[in-house]
Amino acid sequence: MGKIEFDESAADAVIRAATSAEDELRAQSGPRRSAVEDAAADFAGAYADRFTESASIESADRGKLASVLNDLVGQVRDAKSAAQAEEERLAALDAWNDAERERQHVAAASLLATTTLPPVAIRAPKPSETAIRPPTIHAAFAPRERRRSAGGTGGGRSSADPARLRNFSTVSRAKDAAADDRASTLAGAWKAFTASCSWVLIDGCTFVTGFDRFLEENRADVAWIDRIADAFEQAGSGGSLANTSIDKVTDDELVRDVERLFTDGMTPTEVAAVWTELGLTREDAGDLSLLPTSVLTALGNLEGAPYWARGAANVAVLDRRIASAKQFLDDLGRPDRVYSAEARKNAEDLAALESIKASLNPNGREGTRTLTVLSGDHPPLAAVSIGDLDEATNVTWAVPGMGSSTESMTDWTSAAQNVYGEQAKAVPAGRGTTNAVVAWMGYEAPPVPPASTAVFGSDFAKAGGEKLAASIKGLDATRAGTMPTVNVLGHSYGTTTASYALTTEGVHVNSFTAIASAGIPDSIHGADEIHADAVYAGQAEVVKPIIEHWSGDEWAAVGRDFSSDHHQDPTAPEFDATTFGADGAPGLKPVRDHGVHTWYGGGYLDKDTQSLQNVAYATTGQPERLTK
Repeated sequence: MGKIEFDESAADAVIRAATSAEDELRAQSGPRRSAVEDAAADFAGAYADRFTESASIESADRGKLASVLNDLVGQVRDAKSAAQAEEERLAALDAWNDAERERQHVAAASLLATTTLPPVAIRAPKPSETAIRPPTIHAAFAPRERRRSAGGTGGGRSSADPARLRNFSTVSRAKDAAADDRASTLAGAWKAFTASCSWVLIDGCTFVTGFDRFLEENRADVAWIDRIADAFEQAGSGGSLANTSIDKVTDDELVRDVERLFTDGMTPTEVAAVWTELGLTREDAGDLSLLPTSVLTALGNLEGAPYWARGAANVAVLDRRIASAKQFLDDLGRPDRVYSAEARKNAEDLAALESIKASLNPNGREGTRTLTVLSGDHPPLAAVSIGDLDEATNVTWAVPGMGSSTESMTDWTSAAQNVYGEQAKAVPAGRGTTNAVVAWMGYEAPPVPPASTAVFGSDFAKAGGEKLAASIKGLDATRAGTMPTVNVLGHSYGTTTASYALTTEGVHVNSFTAIASAGIPDSIHGADEIHADAVYAGQAEVVKPIIEHWSGDEWAAVGRDFSSDHHQDPTAPEFDATTFGADGAPGLKPVRDHGVHTWYGGGYLDKDTQSLQNVAYATTGQPERLTK
C-alpha cells in the first residue's frame, strides 16, 4: 500500500505556532509605538536620531516577519491539503488494484469451472497514476542590523529623560519575552514538521534563525538604551551629554570583554584566569564604571575578579541606584511622571543605599575603603573592605549577628574599623604586615525577637554560611599567587553563620574567632572540626536579661539555651577553643553589652576594651599575647 511521509498533526502544530507568533507580533505594535514615542519625547540629538532609526527598523522588520509567518501558515495548509489529496489518490489506486486482482482471480476461477465465458464485469475507471507534485515551502526572513553607538555621532550633544528610556526598556523586554516564547514554540514545531513531513520540499526557510536574530537585535537595542540611561542618570536628569561621552558608555568591545567573565558554570579560579587574559588594571577603573548597570552588577559581585574592579563596579551601581531613587521621589508629584519598577525598589531601599554610601567614607581614619559586595536583595546586602583587599597580607572577615542589615551599615563598618585600627597597634613594628578587615553584611541576618524567633534556628545561618564560604573561596582564587593570612571573626549569630561556612568542603582559614556566640551548631562537636588552624572564643560575664542591663552580656546565653540546634558555647572547656577575657583588665574596659559598638563604649569591639585587644591579637596570629 502506497503512503507518503507527512504527519498532519505536525503540520497542525506549525500552523498553530506560526499563527500564535504572528498574532503576538502584530499585537505588539501599539504598546511598542507608545513606548518609543514616550522615550522620544525628551530625547534629542544624534543618539535620539539613532534611536528612532532603530525603532523604525524594528517596526518594519516585525511587520515583515509577521507577514512571512502568515504566508508560512498558508503554505503549510496548502501542503496539508496536497498531502491529503495524494494520500487519497494512493488509497484509491491501491483499492482499485486490489479490486482488479480480485476480478481477475474470479474470472480465472470461472474458466476452470465451466466452458462458458463469465459475464463481463464493469470496471471502475482507474485512478490517476500520476503522483501529485509535492509543494515547496519557502519562508525566508533576515532582520536588518541596526546602527547604534559606533562612531559617526559627531561632536554634538544629546539629551534624554532616563526614566522614559527605562520605560522603553521595560516595555521592550516584556514584549521580547512574549515573542521569544512564541519563537521557541514555533522552532520546536518546525523541527518536528521537517522531521516527519519529508514529502514536502523545503527551500530557503530561514524564518526560525531570522526570528532569533530579530530578537537579538531587540535585546541589543534595550541594552544600548539602558547604557544611555545610565549615562544620563550619572550626569543628572534633564541635562545633556557630549556624544563622545555617550560613545564611551555604549562601547560594545569592553562590554564583550567583561562579559566573558560571566560564562555559566565558571569557577572563581577560572574567572581569575580570564581576568588575567583581559589585562585590565586599576587605571581602567574609570572605563569600567561606565559599563551598563547590568554588567557592573554582575562584575561587582563576581568571585575571582580583583576587588578594585568589583569596588569600581559596585560604587557606580550604588550611585546610579541612589540617583534613581531620588529622581523617583522628586517626581512623585508630577502627573505625567514615568518610572520603572526598579526605581520604586531603589526608593524603598534608599536608607540602606545611603548607609552603604556613608560607610565608604573613612572620615579621616586609616585604611582605604572598597565596596566588594552590593546585591539586589531588599534591602541590599553589602561588604566594605577597610584596607586593600588585593594587597593585604592579613585579611579578616567580620560577620555580624541578629538584627544586622545594611540600613545600619555604618555601625558595622565602624566596628570593623576599630578592629583594623587595633590590629595595626597589635602588630610589632617591622613585621611587614598589612591588614584588611571586611565588614561583611553579605547575608540576611534573622530579626531580633519578638519580631521573629528565627534566631533560635539555623536557616539564616546555613544560607549565610554558603555565601560566606563562597566569598572565602573567591579570595583564595583572586589572591592565589599572593595568598594572605585569612581570619574570620563572628559576633553573636554571626558565629553560627561562620561555623557553617567553616565546615564547608574546600574552605579553610588560619583562624576563627567567636565573640558573644549565640551558639555553635550541635553538629560541630569541637574546635577541631572547624576548618581553621586556630579557634578562639571570648565571652563577657553572663547577666540576667533586662534586669542587669549594661552590666554584662545578657543575650548570648539566651541564644544558645533557647536554640533548637546551636546550643554549644565555644568558651566551654569541652569545646577546646583558646579562650580570652572580655571583662576588663588593667587599662582596658570591660564589655557591658551584647553589642559590638555602643554609644557608651561597652561593646565587644569598642575601643579600649579588653575584648577588642584580644580580637586583634587573635586575628594577627599572636595567641601568646591573649589575656585570660
